[in-house]
Parts: sequence; C-alpha cells; structure tokens
Amino acid sequence: MKRRQFLASGIMFAAFLSIRPSRLFAQWSSDSFKQVPLNEAFRNALGTADIEKTDKITIVAPPIATDASSVPVEIISAVKGERLFLFVEKNLTPLVFSCNYHGSALPWFALNIKMKESSMLHAVLWDGRQYIMSSVHVVVLAQAC
Repeated sequence: MKRRQFLASGIMFAAFLSIRPSRLFAQWSSDSFKQVPLNEAFRNALGTADIEKTDKITIVAPPIATDASSVPVEIISAVKGERLFLFVEKNLTPLVFSCNYHGSALPWFALNIKMKESSMLHAVLWDGRQYIMSSVHVVVLAQAC
C-alpha cells in the first residue's frame, strides 16, 4: 500500500510542476547577458550608465594574468551595499557576476573569471541610493574565450 501512495504522490507532484514551472525557478535576465558594448551592458543590468567612481571598493586582481581561463579576482568594499556586479569590458558578454545581499552588508567576494583579452574590470555596487564603481586593468597573456 505504501508503494501505491508513493507513486500517486509522485504523479501529483509531477503534475504540479508541469502546471507552474515558472514560479518555481529563478527568473533569467537575458538582457543582462547579451553581447553588447559596456555602456549598454550597464544599462541592461543596472538601468543606467551613470555610475559614480569611488576608491571605497577594492578590486584585487593580478596586473598580468598568464592564463585568461582562470583569473582570480577579489572584490572588497568599505561601503555597505545590497547588490554587487562585476563587468569585464572586452568580454563578449561584459556582465560576468551579479550578487544580491540581504540587508546592508560589507560585500566581499572572491572568484575566478574568464577573460577574452586584456581589459578593464569594473566592480559596481548598489548601496541603496546610487551605483558606485571601481575599476582596474588586467593584462592577459594567453586568451581564453
């Protein structure tokens, strides 16, 4: 009897998933990951291209990356924020990272990214009132993308 109940529950669950799958999965922002120039990528992901430059966000990245398929990047902020973005200027899709923080937090994040060629990295932070940005240039010796 338990086997039949299990199968019936499985069928009901599958029917539920087939009715409302869009509510169960995260929304994909296709505009954010299009092959566009950097300013248009800012507009697609942030809604604006007017971003104030600051020295309160630190991007730790090697000045020269020997392998573009794995470039270590660390983003440290002295400003509390709600959203953090990382853009690579000359990549096919400039937005490479986006993260939402619950409440105001001091963002810190480390990851390895793939770069097409030597270019600027832009870390953009939404502090609840405005977007602020810090940039650094990374030279790539061996291309990856």
